[in-house]
Parts: sequence; C-alpha cells; structure tokens
Amino acid sequence: MTINRIDEGALECGTPNGLRLGFPTGISTRRFSSADTVSIRNSEGIVIDASGKTTSWPIEKFIEHEGDMVAVGPWLENSRPFDEVPVDLKMIIRLLPAVRAIRAAGYPLNGLYSRAVRWLPDGGILIYPPKLASWVRELNPDNESVQAWEKWVHPDHQGEAAWSFTLGVLAWRSLTGVDPFADETGEARRERIRRGALPPLEALTPGVDKGAAALIRKSLIGSEDEIPSVEEWEGLIDLWRREGIVSDLSDTEIEERKAQAARRAGTIERELKARRWFRKSGWKLFTAIITTAALLLFVSSPIRKALETPVTAGMTPLQVAETYYGAIDAMDSAIMNDCLARKTGKDDIRLVDTVFVTTKVRQGYEGLGDPPRASDWIMDGKPELPAGVWPWGVTDLKLKELTNSRIEARYLLWTPPGGGTEGETTAWSVSRTDILSFTEGRKSWEINAIDRITED
Repeated sequence: MTINRIDEGALECGTPNGLRLGFPTGISTRRFSSADTVSIRNSEGIVIDASGKTTSWPIEKFIEHEGDMVAVGPWLENSRPFDEVPVDLKMIIRLLPAVRAIRAAGYPLNGLYSRAVRWLPDGGILIYPPKLASWVRELNPDNESVQAWEKWVHPDHQGEAAWSFTLGVLAWRSLTGVDPFADETGEARRERIRRGALPPLEALTPGVDKGAAALIRKSLIGSEDEIPSVEEWEGLIDLWRREGIVSDLSDTEIEERKAQAARRAGTIERELKARRWFRKSGWKLFTAIITTAALLLFVSSPIRKALETPVTAGMTPLQVAETYYGAIDAMDSAIMNDCLARKTGKDDIRLVDTVFVTTKVRQGYEGLGDPPRASDWIMDGKPELPAGVWPWGVTDLKLKELTNSRIEARYLLWTPPGGGTEGETTAWSVSRTDILSFTEGRKSWEINAIDRITED
C-alpha cells in the first residue's frame, strides 16, 4: 500500500482495489490498542451532496502510518479541509443543507469539529465518523484539534441547538472577521458563552439588520429552548443572499452606533473582569468595600450640602427641575440633594441609593453589571437583557411651567421591581406626573414639595 499525505486531515492510500481516503487520527498504535474499534467502525461518516442527499462513509479498515493509526474509507476526489474555505456567506449556504440532513437523519455529531469536516468539489460535504472524531479529541486534550472543536461548539447544547451555535459563529465571523468570544479557549471561553458575555454585533458591523443581529445573538448565548431553528436560519440566509443584512450608513450614524455599542461592550467586559476578580479574591471583601462606600455617601451628603455651593446656584426653577430628573437618571443622589429643600424628596433619594447599592453588591457576588440607561436601551431597540438586569432611568420627560414657582413634570421612570429585588425578569416602568413647588433659598431655588400621581 502506498500512502501520500494530501493535507493535515487526509491521506491518499493506494490499495490493490484502488484509491482510499485516510483520516489520520494522531493516536499512536499503542494508545489505539485500548479503543473499542468495533464500536468506532460501526459509527459511519456521512456524505451530504449540495442537494442534501446523504450517503454513508464507512470505515473499511485501520492502518498504521508513521507510528499513528489511520482510518481508511471510500475515496472522494479533490476533497478540501474545512479551514481552507473562507468563512463567508457562501460557506454558510453550503453548510445549511448538511445541517438539515443531519437533523433529519438524527446524526449524533453535536456541532462542527473542523478536523472532521471536508468540503467536496460538487458543493457537498463529508463528515468523518462522529465516534472516531470524539475519541480523537478526547485522547488529544492538548492538541490543536481540541481548539478546532471548541471554536465551533457550544459547551452544553446538543443536536439542532449545537448546530445553530455553529452557524452563529460562522455568521458572526463572516460579518466581522473575528471570533465572537475574543479567541479565548478552555474554561474562559465556556464562561463567556454561559454568561452571555458577547459584545454587540453593531460594535463591529454598524448598520447590521436588527432582526439578523438578534437571531445570531440568540444562537450564540440564548437558552436552549430559544435557539433559532434550521428554518429560521434558512429565512435569514435567504434575506442575506437576496437583499443583504447590512445597510449603508452615513459616517455620523456609523460613529453614533459604534459609540453606543462600545459602551455596552465596555460594560460587558467590566462585568466579566469583576466576576473573575471576585471569584479569585472573594466576595466578602468586595461587599464590605461597597457597603462602606454607601455609608460614607449617606453621611457625607448633608455635610457637603451645608458647606459647598450647590450645583443649582444661579439656575431658574425650570433648570433645577431638569437637573433633578437628570440626577435621578444618573443615580446621583448628591445632585438630587442640591435640588431639594430639607426633608423633601427623601423617597426618591432612598430609591436611587437602594438601587445603586444593591446593584454594586450584586456585581460582587453575581458578576452583574450596571443597569443600562433606559434611554440608551430604548434607542437600541429594547434588546433582551440578562436575567436580573433591568433598565434604569427617566425617559419621555416633559416639563411645563404653571407659575413662577410651580412646574409640572410628566415622565416614565424605569426601575427594578421592588427596588432591585431578585426574581423578576421583565423591564418595568411607571408613568408619573409631579407638581413641583419651589422656594428661593439662601443659595438657590429649591424644590420644597412634590405632589405626585403615579400610573402603572
């Protein structure tokens, strides 16, 4: 028998009965002796042509070559390794019929292992026997082939959900040219996936269709019961092929979207770093620091108010009202105090401080990030948020002067139910109408009464 290497994933084996295709396992003859070769040989590969028709690729024998074992099966002319084909829309279009066929056949390979996939010149695809591929991966934990597996495979999902994840990685790379999970490997990568620590697609591809971005995002970090189906992927790919899914934008729009997405991406990275630091350093120290800071905030606010000139000095009542609701939006209870007369608005300050402190403590022991500004969240199309995270802030603010010292304020307040208690999962807002009464203090105009009407 003559053996010639075609590439890293295939050998050409000349036999008396003609050419055969060999899959080099990278496993030494000695280690291979412990394998259940009968079970592995019964795990046939599969060939899917461009139309989705399937045929088997059986293992005919195992041979030794250069100290390693090689699985030998039927010859397929001019097959190419997966990694030699550019990751683009054409690749996804070629892979979709294979995914559909795999689902219909109940094929057990859960997601794409690039070393076990070869492209065929007629537009089809060969997938080497899954039991053999899995066994090769398990026996080579430090080999590059393991990373080639993890790059395309979800750590927990199986079946169609696993293949949807693979399609999501391909779509992300096709649109951005980079890996969706920052090229991390091992446990760090698995943590990113499980925590949903994925930057906004818009950060790298401004103008991407929001529906397409949402589908790709769900395929990568969604729960298993909401992963897009093959049919949903076919609908997206059809749109992508016919009309495209990235719109042309002006330079100003591109910069605005990049800035919004970069803020969200920065929040995600801070959350992940805080979680990793927290896991290493312990949550008790972090909680103690945050609690101390919160106590200092409570104690120092009245002292600062008495000694310093308030930020509202020289403002009109209308400007003080704008500043007050802007401070609520920014969770700045110190500026809120500057806008208020003594003993006024304490419930608002207490709510802001409670949400602020609760959020910071939960960042420590759960790795959650700051709540997104409601105005930014709405502008971004109200994207799905991680469990336990709610938008915060004031939106739709309308101010109307009634008299020189009375102002009507209408707005929506987005806030965690119960001030940030756990167990709730939906965004929650209340519609409010406040009548603010002002008095002119020694240093500035102050709100000395708030008459409020709240509607759910």
